[in-house]
Amino acid sequence: MKKTFAILLLLAVMKMSAQVVPTFFPRKFLLEHFTSANCNQCPMGMKYIVEYLDRQTTPYIWVSHHAVYGTDEYTIPASNAIAMNYLGMNTVPSVVFNRSKQDGIMVIGAWDIENLVVEDDTVAEASVMIEHQYDAATRRLDITVSGQVANMDRTAYLLSILIKENGLAGKQEDAYCSWKGKKWKEYMHPRVVRDFVTATFGDTVRVENQAYSYSVSYVINDEWVAENCCVVAYLTPLEKAPVINAEQVALVAGTEGGEQYEPYGITEGAGPSESINFDSLQVKKVANNQLELTLISTKTMKSYAGICKQVGLVYVNTPFDILSVGTYPIQDGNEMGSISAGYRVDEEETLGGSRLVYSLSSDLKEGIITPIHMWRMSSGEMILDKDGNISLVFTTYNGTTVSATAVYDFSPAQEDCSGFQEAEQPKLQETRGRKVVRNGQLLIEIQGVWYSALGYKVSE
Repeated sequence: MKKTFAILLLLAVMKMSAQVVPTFFPRKFLLEHFTSANCNQCPMGMKYIVEYLDRQTTPYIWVSHHAVYGTDEYTIPASNAIAMNYLGMNTVPSVVFNRSKQDGIMVIGAWDIENLVVEDDTVAEASVMIEHQYDAATRRLDITVSGQVANMDRTAYLLSILIKENGLAGKQEDAYCSWKGKKWKEYMHPRVVRDFVTATFGDTVRVENQAYSYSVSYVINDEWVAENCCVVAYLTPLEKAPVINAEQVALVAGTEGGEQYEPYGITEGAGPSESINFDSLQVKKVANNQLELTLISTKTMKSYAGICKQVGLVYVNTPFDILSVGTYPIQDGNEMGSISAGYRVDEEETLGGSRLVYSLSSDLKEGIITPIHMWRMSSGEMILDKDGNISLVFTTYNGTTVSATAVYDFSPAQEDCSGFQEAEQPKLQETRGRKVVRNGQLLIEIQGVWYSALGYKVSE
């Protein structure tokens, strides 16, 4: 009997201990960013925000409202309601931290955050925890937000829940970095507020026994990339401010919710020169089955960063180190006998594959390509005739068609083994064979078998 009583007493103590509420909770700051695709200062504003957050140790949750400066494809009524009706905002890019005043003001120009020290406490009176289930087949999202409350006088909060999406490639005006036209046809927009699951300023949640809980269901829009979405939740008093605490989770388990994407210019709005004569051509073997053609023009043009020259980077898929006469289509992938089209490298905020580059002239003298402007080659073809004349016609991702010429001397490519695996290098040396030009066609003999430069067997 005594043993049973002791066990029951222990369980009661454990239950009471489990219900003990801490006196404070770790706090995540909410950074509300206000921007617009119509704003030519906003890309620079995003640059300031990225640099600012990179220096911080306090955890921040960044949400981006497209509002105030007209409407764009990401503008929703809720964002305008917060920006203009509640905050009285009339300009972007702007930021608001926790909907509280910093240095005496609430709305801060994005260019003013460089040395800003947020004055808010790093601890909060309540916690925010998000539990959710997402069904990819039905796109149904079930959310439960709960937490403990240290403030014993608090009886209710406003809880806001929203969905944000990252990695959105859309239009963007830009006064600084885009060539001539001052706009991007594609710009990487991160942290975009897509919709509120609750009311714009939150739904009321009651606090009972120093805790709260709220459950809701939502259907994710078919046009949103679920893997790039996050669920964001934050608490405010019934007065709508300040933000007491915030939390976010990736919509799809095992992903980053697209948080790895940072803003950068992808496809320039203005087109490059429509006709180019490349005065020099260098060929380098950059992989066992790929040649890199670097074409450089002597023509110069002014950019925001200085004097540039036109440089073509063309990646030809071939196992050999001399090109053969023929036609090489520009297409996705690395099929033998083709040219690899340009592609995005979002993790590095740059472009790869075949592309036209406006590179700084000063760096080209040192053999360095510093891209100031870039256009991906999306389609087209390169024709090489028996005299070495190259005719290159390509269409960029902004729709501009460019015609270019160059001269190729059929010299073996220089080798750049930096991209080879060590085990592959001896194999490359061993398979090197005899090369001859016959009837304007390059033929390569390897161990008694003749091949075209595209890698096809041919009769002797």
